[in-house]
Amino acid sequence: MSSRTLLGITMGTAGAILLGYCIYLDQKRRADPEYKRKLHDRRQHTEKAQDMKDDHNDNQLTECPMEEPLGEVSDHLALEHCFESEMKMGEQLICQGNIADGVTHFANAIMMCAHPLPVLQTIQESLPDFVFMPLLMKLTELQSNSSSTKDNSTTSIQEYA
Repeated sequence: MSSRTLLGITMGTAGAILLGYCIYLDQKRRADPEYKRKLHDRRQHTEKAQDMKDDHNDNQLTECPMEEPLGEVSDHLALEHCFESEMKMGEQLICQGNIADGVTHFANAIMMCAHPLPVLQTIQESLPDFVFMPLLMKLTELQSNSSSTKDNSTTSIQEYA
């Protein structure tokens, strides 16, 4: 017998023994009387953790009430968090069929941007026209209402429409 054949037989035998040992340990683990209880506890723990995470995300979505004028928001991270929460809330509301409120949240998020045109272009690509057109109308309405914050980025929204 050549050394190559002997090596192949040895490796095959070692693999079969390893596979058999894994199967043996799996059977032993499943035969444990506490196995089902431990598995049940582990699944409940992960479900609780997921529920807590979902609740935390839901709470984050409602933390940005947009009561402060844009000129007073100085913390960049707070502004970014507020932008993200407004976008998520708008997306959720539109997915639920509440287009008017979803458009309002999208408009609030866009009004926070220093450069709203790239955001508008991205939103236009992802939203259908029957949602995007009310968004443009809402933006012009918000822009006319907030005459105190006139800069180049917000006047360009009217040019985009």
